[in-house]
Amino acid sequence: MSCEVKRVFVGAGCNRVVNNVSWGASDLVAFGAHNAVAIFCPKKAQIVTTLPGHKASVNCTFWLPSTKFAYKAQRLQQHYLLSGDADGAIMLWEFSLIDGKWKYVLTVPQPHKKGVTCISGIMLSANEAIFASTSSDGTVNIWEIILPMTVGGECRLGVWITRF
Repeated sequence: MSCEVKRVFVGAGCNRVVNNVSWGASDLVAFGAHNAVAIFCPKKAQIVTTLPGHKASVNCTFWLPSTKFAYKAQRLQQHYLLSGDADGAIMLWEFSLIDGKWKYVLTVPQPHKKGVTCISGIMLSANEAIFASTSSDGTVNIWEIILPMTVGGECRLGVWITRF
């Protein structure tokens, strides 16, 4: 049995760090590109937008919901993307499945003293998720986020556990 693998995209502007790329249930790929997040559409084989706002190099990205939990996303009107940078900042972005537009939602207050190295999480329900962030400062933070059920609603963020 033979299998063919072919390259369909080369991300020349991608930051050179582990965990820098993530594939969302919206079938979009996010990765850090200097101080912004680049959004790549595999179906179009192109970067469709960039999300500027970080003050340092973007180290990691994570989708809510991730492709692992795409079945939980079938009735959602929006998906969310978390991005962490070399200064320790974590930003949350909203992607509307209705009109395909992006919106900055919030910056997590005082997440880490050094660079964010990884973000991972899980959807608990259609509007509730928890995510963990790790940092080169040696900490792991666990966060709870309540997501709005409709486009334009407000997100609420809480810290569960901090500084393992």
